Amino acid sequence: MSERASGASQQRGFTLIEILVVMVIIGVVLTFATLSVNPSSPADRLDTESQRLLALTQAAADDAILYGKTIGLQITGHGYRFIALGPTGWKLIGDPDSPMRPRRLDDDIHVDRLATDKRNQNNTGSTAAGDLTLSSSPIAAANPSGNNTNQTVPRPDALFLSSGELVPFRLEVSAKHVKHRFDIVGQTNGDIRIERIDQ
Repeated sequence: MSERASGASQQRGFTLIEILVVMVIIGVVLTFATLSVNPSSPADRLDTESQRLLALTQAAADDAILYGKTIGLQITGHGYRFIALGPTGWKLIGDPDSPMRPRRLDDDIHVDRLATDKRNQNNTGSTAAGDLTLSSSPIAAANPSGNNTNQTVPRPDALFLSSGELVPFRLEVSAKHVKHRFDIVGQTNGDIRIERIDQ
């Protein structure tokens, strides 16, 4: 019996620390392999950005009602930003902690405003209904040197009113080499919805 006891004590297994170290190494290797093999596709990024823009336009409509102010969405060259109408004109909502902070899109994703009727194709005059005209107004914006300059801001591409109504709009979110796009549609009664359009 003593021979068996001494033989059992000489057998050696893996310690818990060794097993944990091996599992961590395997996890790190699998993480890098997954990221390199399955990058985010343009279609996935398009879906994500479209849902984000929908949620932000709905939040802007809610904030306009909650705070009793007019909020606009402006499409820029590389993304979009929200602006609020104050006593001195349009002001950029630029707080980095705000969900409505300026957003930059990837180079292959585009947001465009589509005309809501045949009478207003150029986005520079009155709204689709022809009953509201918004002229350009100065907005205080910081230039790269940090000094404030006055810069002309065109009419917002979407307008959310404190009454809960909005100026009708249709925003097209598309990406290069993706066979579908999303249209975000805002109606006068405050309804905002998203439509997937296969091309």
